[in-house]
Amino acid sequence: MRLNVSTNFPEVAQRLVDMGKQAKFAAAVALTQTARDDVKPAIQNEMRRVFDRPTAYTINSMFVKGANKTGLEARVWLKDNPFGKGTPADRYLAPQIFGGERRLKGLERALQAARLMKPNQFAVPAVAAKLDANGNVSRSQIVQVLSQLRAQLGAGYESRASGSARSQATIARQGVTYFAIAEARRGLQPGVYMKRRFAHGTAIKPVFIFVSHATYRPILKFFEVGERVARTAFPGRFDVEMAKAIASARL
Repeated sequence: MRLNVSTNFPEVAQRLVDMGKQAKFAAAVALTQTARDDVKPAIQNEMRRVFDRPTAYTINSMFVKGANKTGLEARVWLKDNPFGKGTPADRYLAPQIFGGERRLKGLERALQAARLMKPNQFAVPAVAAKLDANGNVSRSQIVQVLSQLRAQLGAGYESRASGSARSQATIARQGVTYFAIAEARRGLQPGVYMKRRFAHGTAIKPVFIFVSHATYRPILKFFEVGERVARTAFPGRFDVEMAKAIASARL
């Protein structure tokens, strides 16, 4: 989201023409304050409202670029995180803002690379998926699934020695095995399943079901909230900063 004096506040832009250099400085400060102290917190509150237990990573996924007197525009947007750990915020939050088909997750790329899931499919959590406090499939279960399926997820996840004596002993102790089917058979949809052994039999439940489409409807009103808050907050902040600039000039 961009807060530009000429585009968003044309009435202020006209005042800048009449009032000169000090007004531009006041406008730059007010734009930066509005983006940092009003717009960003308001969008964070909107995230808390529309998302189910959003992580701190998600809440802190925005950056603010301040304005200056030669470029009277402040910006609030999603971090692309090119060198950090974790999925870049702009990759998984943009569909929540704009809607459309979501991108593949690491789990899905690993399953496709191992040819356990077709290239045009997505993995949707099912009844046997263990969710963490943020409503996501737990990291430990994803590691366990891919370990038993001998699929490598990639950097950032622990890799276990699938097929080793230790792994087999763990599987035997827990009584849980995972398997994947790429084509429907025996009444089971394509997906990843958990098979649990009991004293008198076994039970099979789906962990992930493979589907051909995974789309988001836009639920995060990023621009609507930001623009509404900016329209309310900026004029007052500009007046305060303009008064400071005039007082400073008199001194």
